[in-house]
Amino acid sequence: EVVPVKLASVILESIEGTQSELTDGGGENHIPVLLNSSFCSNVVVQVFYVLKYNPAGAVVNASVSLVLGPIPEAAQLLEQQFQVQFIQEDGGEVAVHRSGNPGYVVGLPLVTGKRTTDGITRSINPKNTLSLLVSAQNQDCLLGPHQRSPVLFGLESTSGCTLRLDDIANCSLVSQLLLDVLRGPNYPQDVSSFGNYSLDSPLDWLQIKTDIIPTEAQGCSIPLSLHLDIEWTKYGSLGNPQAQIVSIKEVIQTNTSSLDLLSGGSAIYPIRSSVSFIPVSAAAVPGLRATPTFNAKLPFDFFYPFV
Repeated sequence: EVVPVKLASVILESIEGTQSELTDGGGENHIPVLLNSSFCSNVVVQVFYVLKYNPAGAVVNASVSLVLGPIPEAAQLLEQQFQVQFIQEDGGEVAVHRSGNPGYVVGLPLVTGKRTTDGITRSINPKNTLSLLVSAQNQDCLLGPHQRSPVLFGLESTSGCTLRLDDIANCSLVSQLLLDVLRGPNYPQDVSSFGNYSLDSPLDWLQIKTDIIPTEAQGCSIPLSLHLDIEWTKYGSLGNPQAQIVSIKEVIQTNTSSLDLLSGGSAIYPIRSSVSFIPVSAAAVPGLRATPTFNAKLPFDFFYPFV
């Protein structure tokens, strides 16, 4: 059975980068045209397919969304993005995506979960994963909502928000709020060693360790930064090595003195979150077989009469 593909939406992108969605019955011609002898407009730059399937695995509905944008006439390369999403017909969630097979692929999110008495559980909501704050202008740490971005394997990042010292009335409350903001909602407890994870193999999951600096309690201990140290190695053959995470640790830096001294008299203080990926692979050494030995057995009078 052939399922027709319906056009769900068309978004036009301007030269400045702003986007606007077309309404039904716009009546405009969206064939690529040359503007001002320098830009070609209405060029397909993004295509997003959504395929719905029934419990039997048959596709029952298909739709496509397009983004049309301008391309400079002098451009020699055209970059287009294509994406496909599978959704179950009966209202089920989007199919869970892997982040590699079996090793992680650079640019894909880390696979996270939580350890329970029944084993490892993982949310199929892609937003419930290890994430960092997205830096925005004048982003207040204590005033939400905060934009977040998932931690992508192999991509280091630094971001943060601004803490207004006038808002610190209850130190313990502000400290917990800041920690929750830095960690994000639904903070996971474990990370899968491989991108192609298995919930039935708890030994393949790593617990996120916590290191608080300094360890001594302060009069008003406020988390000033949260840094993720992720160690990974290359696993498998030299011809096709796979990325494997071997350790993950969050380092929380707290204040060692009063916030007034740290801020230098300013009314605000920057709070940072960051992630770094540390390769710990040993130098690759090709495996060579030992030199063969020749065990010759000759008769005792083989060299007679010369010896």
